[in-house]
Amino acid sequence: MRNFCAIVKYTVFDIVHQKSFFVLLAVSIGFVMLLRGCYSGNYVVNGKALDGVTVAWHASIIAFHVVAGGVLLIASVLSMGLFRRDSDDGTASYMLSKPISRAVYAMGRVTGVWAVSFAFMFVLHLAIFIITLISAGGTMPGYLVASCACSINVLFMVLFVSVVSLYVPDFAAAIIGVGVVGISYIADSIYHVAQSKLGQAMLANHPIRVPAWETVWPKVGSLQNWAVSFVDSSVFVPLGFIHPAVIMAAWVCLAAAVLLVAWRYKEL
Repeated sequence: MRNFCAIVKYTVFDIVHQKSFFVLLAVSIGFVMLLRGCYSGNYVVNGKALDGVTVAWHASIIAFHVVAGGVLLIASVLSMGLFRRDSDDGTASYMLSKPISRAVYAMGRVTGVWAVSFAFMFVLHLAIFIITLISAGGTMPGYLVASCACSINVLFMVLFVSVVSLYVPDFAAAIIGVGVVGISYIADSIYHVAQSKLGQAMLANHPIRVPAWETVWPKVGSLQNWAVSFVDSSVFVPLGFIHPAVIMAAWVCLAAAVLLVAWRYKEL
């Protein structure tokens, strides 16, 4: 456990010591601060003026999805070529020369990248939560819980891109990871809209059918929608008969197992 924690600590410091990381964090927080302008405006829908709390709620939900999706992109960038770089610059050989197993080393590196990515997302969601509380006077108790639920998506992205980057160039691995997530967002969004009142009215005579491949595809978008249900207390209808949290947990375990096997036999 001591070796594992040491590798996690090394990975975290290796990332946060980069100036670009703090620049990205500052820019992201600045973008979130722009939400304050949404809360002070006057909005009228169907001839009815919306109060500040209602506007803040809708703006916060949109910002939640933007942040959760953006952090997945950041996680893919941090993960691509992670083990390839360690192998090429001698870091892996140096670390493994100590009494550290390859499995501990691999999981320590992945955990470090995941911890930084999740912390990045949580800080941004916390900033949105505080802005909503101060500017609109409203609070969303489940907002930070929803952020924690999305950490499963972040972990999947880190593991998936780490595995793919062992076999393809770094940029290609990131593109593949973003592509998998993009397909999930599109498929889950279509299903989510179809389950709405408007969608059900339009598809009254043509019920939507879920293809078999969508049932087992990584449910990144669906899990994100499930997380939002903690905020608005809405009834979540999963795509297929398996809950997205279960599917994503299975994908995380599968990606971790493939990474351990691939890293075990990789030549340094």
